[in-house]
Amino acid sequence: SFHRNDNRLFTIAARGMYEDRWGGDVRWERKYRGGDEVYGESIYTKRGELIGSYQLPFEEKLMLSFSGNVHYQDSRYGTTSYIANQKIGFLQLTWDKKIGSNDLLAGIASRYSYYDDNTPATKNAEKTWLPGIFVQDEITFSPKSQVLLGARYDYNSIHGSIFTPRFAYRFKANENTIFRLNAGTGFRVVNLFTEDHAALTGSRDVVLKSDLKPEKSVNVNLNYIQKINFDSGVFVGIETTAFYTRFSNKIISDYETDPNKIIYDNIDGYALSQGIS
Repeated sequence: SFHRNDNRLFTIAARGMYEDRWGGDVRWERKYRGGDEVYGESIYTKRGELIGSYQLPFEEKLMLSFSGNVHYQDSRYGTTSYIANQKIGFLQLTWDKKIGSNDLLAGIASRYSYYDDNTPATKNAEKTWLPGIFVQDEITFSPKSQVLLGARYDYNSIHGSIFTPRFAYRFKANENTIFRLNAGTGFRVVNLFTEDHAALTGSRDVVLKSDLKPEKSVNVNLNYIQKINFDSGVFVGIETTAFYTRFSNKIISDYETDPNKIIYDNIDGYALSQGIS
């Protein structure tokens, strides 16, 4: 971090990582890497990151955040190779302002990502721009009651428009009892082979039934926290959450249809995850 006039913020950080990981037959040595004489899984990973924040020199609270990372992976699963290269750059400008009982936050952001690997799912390097704009307002009705309203619009250069609203409500009945209600939507682009290495560790062929669509979700959860104090100074905390999530375009792997293949596709319909914990 750096010292600036009026205690304005300026921080910057960098990190690097190298990892050499392997597993498989205990007789495996590096000389067998990529061969079929002795089975082994060997993964080389290189990663570099840079992150920072800079508060602009204005009376209004304007914050510029930036980050970038590069990630390179060279893997061998027996004779099968997985070589991937990813680069991500991110830039965001936010404005934070308190007006009466409203705590406003608005901003614009842009994200660029480059991804390439040597798997059947990636025919050409994927270059994606994701500019967006967002606004949220945290409204305090009383010391016991707050609500947060938010909305975000992004445009994905491959998948088009993405709108993600958000709602949160907090009610503090007293010092020991709190209720929270949250609702929102999600959008996720899946890089198949970075998340499901089973597609590479066996002898099955990988089949994509169609161009995989991004996964989407709608979620609601209700959280209850209760603290019970005893005269001895001991307390017991109780917390429970009821949740509901509806997924559409969920990507599934089919191992049953053909024993020689792993077939990936989006589900036709939706999937639910719900319960109480």
